[in-house]
Amino acid sequence: MKEMIILIIMFFADPMYTGKDAISIDSYNGRPLVFTDVDKCEKWVWDDLENLMAYAKTVYPEAVAVKEIQCVYKKKEV
Repeated sequence: MKEMIILIIMFFADPMYTGKDAISIDSYNGRPLVFTDVDKCEKWVWDDLENLMAYAKTVYPEAVAVKEIQCVYKKKEV
């Protein structure tokens, strides 16, 4: 069964910005945070939306805003 994680994509005002712009959330309080279906993942996002956005702004303080939050399938490590 594939596992899902939360992906936060940031928006930058500088149109020439070419650096990283996303944060994957795959742990919470030192424990893995993965979901088996999109409904559970989306519920977590809605229940913790403010904290997720605040955390993303600490990672990318130069970003203007959170552009998008998605539940995506976790890449398998090779």
